[in-house]
Amino acid sequence: MIDRQAGAVVNKLVCTLHADIRAGNPRNKCALQPGHSLMDWIRLGNSGKDLTGVGGRIRPVTPAELSTHNTTNDAWLAIRGRVYNITHYLPYHPGGPEELMRGAGMDATQLFDKVHPWVNYDSLLAKCLVGPLRFDLPDADELFDTSNPSPKSDRLREPSKAQELVRKSMENLANCITPVRKKITKGDDNSKGSPPSKIMQSLVQSADLPMSISRRAASSPVKKTDKSPDSPLPLRHDWIQTSTKLTISVYTGHLANPGGCARITEGFLLIEVATNGWLRTLKIKPEAKLKEPLQLRVFAESGKIEITALKVEPSVWKGCGEVTLGAASRVSSPRTVECRVMEVSRVSHDTSLLSVCPRAGPVVVPLGHHVRVHRRVEGSECVRSYTPVGEGWGPPDGTEIFSALRLAVKRYDSGVLSPHLTALKVGDLITLSGPYGNFQLQKLKTVKTLYLIAAGTGITPMLGLIKFMMSSERTHLLFFNKTEADILFRETFEEMVKEDERLKITHVLSDASSSWSGHKGRIRDELLTDILKDVKCDDKCSHYACLCGPTEFTYAGLDLLKKHGFKDDCIHAFMG
Repeated sequence: MIDRQAGAVVNKLVCTLHADIRAGNPRNKCALQPGHSLMDWIRLGNSGKDLTGVGGRIRPVTPAELSTHNTTNDAWLAIRGRVYNITHYLPYHPGGPEELMRGAGMDATQLFDKVHPWVNYDSLLAKCLVGPLRFDLPDADELFDTSNPSPKSDRLREPSKAQELVRKSMENLANCITPVRKKITKGDDNSKGSPPSKIMQSLVQSADLPMSISRRAASSPVKKTDKSPDSPLPLRHDWIQTSTKLTISVYTGHLANPGGCARITEGFLLIEVATNGWLRTLKIKPEAKLKEPLQLRVFAESGKIEITALKVEPSVWKGCGEVTLGAASRVSSPRTVECRVMEVSRVSHDTSLLSVCPRAGPVVVPLGHHVRVHRRVEGSECVRSYTPVGEGWGPPDGTEIFSALRLAVKRYDSGVLSPHLTALKVGDLITLSGPYGNFQLQKLKTVKTLYLIAAGTGITPMLGLIKFMMSSERTHLLFFNKTEADILFRETFEEMVKEDERLKITHVLSDASSSWSGHKGRIRDELLTDILKDVKCDDKCSHYACLCGPTEFTYAGLDLLKKHGFKDDCIHAFMG
């Protein structure tokens, strides 16, 4: 469901567009492909997909770097001192990709003002923000090098006043300084009778603009000489704020596959980060009061955990508050949390999707790890394992509850726990523990082709890996089910295959109808040989295989992969 802010953006864009048409200056528009409307673009921005291309971490960009991103597959442009990655937005632009590509690789402020002065680009492209445009002077070699002049990267061009104001407001990213802003009120003797300019007012009042950014509290830790497996990787953190929100970003390292949780306790914001069996806690005493709900997101590739809290009173703070980083400790036992059911939807005729939120604050489970559901049945505890499916895997007409854990539960009439879980309603409570698992995302660092072999609900740990790998490499899913009706997330898979040729899916049915034209039967050597072709392991393997399903299925798949020549280091079996 699109939130109120997104709806307000849509209304504002539509109203300004209509006003401009009435004024006799309609835009040149082109026919958009189905699924590429403004509403579809907002949904994509809210899906959790990294639209920045840099892992969602804001950083400064030089004009020289900007000029290299000038193709339809990699297009950046700058508007009023901010650089946006417009690659994903190109097919959504009503004026056509060609119109936007006129400004690719350059400062397109003047071009934008001539064609789109009414558009609220800051909200429209908020999820595409790479960082501030740094107006550095070139060094001597660049200044006098005339062998390869480029009109798109004129680094000596004087920035406009608007660009300079925005640059200063975002310069903290590069210089690690938090500006001290003085509140200007009407009649203040110290204001010298000068109210803030319209440009500064727009900076202060914009709820989506990063008002102040700091890494002062997150200065790089002292380098440790002990790099043994018994020592956790150091954490870095920084923060960013608007007048209504505070966002803390914790960096655990590339492909560290972190998990975490956050909560507000006695006025403190507590953030727990787990990586490779180590647990560390950030305790933040904010400058002013924060309130729930908290939002928690993980960017798996960069290893960033992002926590957003709401400010009780809208204002711009001088700092984020006092930050204390606790000592690292070994995770002695999984945590147990009580969760409330927020939404129940259908995935198939016998499988429900439960969206549950921990009552103590949001929790994120590492990619490829699972949780356990606990319930007492006739005096004894019943436990079953489920892998959260992540965002974007609900039914097409369902809503997404941000920071919720989504569990796909298949009902077995003779089961002990599944009939109870599939009968839960919104507001009911369940107990979870975790996370559990030993999957290491580092294993995929050099992988070019990922083979996923799943049966039934064994698809759940594969879903996050598919989303992760689709950003850069090829993935082939071999999905086993009994009938067509048993194929989970089938519509979503079909859409993904249409959008990205790097994803290939082969369905195999053991009890197919007469109309089924695909593969039939169970997992066997002939089928794997047809899929894997001549893939063999060597000293520098660029492939990896993951399996999940019923125990017999998983062991049979392991044996077949090893017969095919796969080494143990190139296989991971999800067992729970």
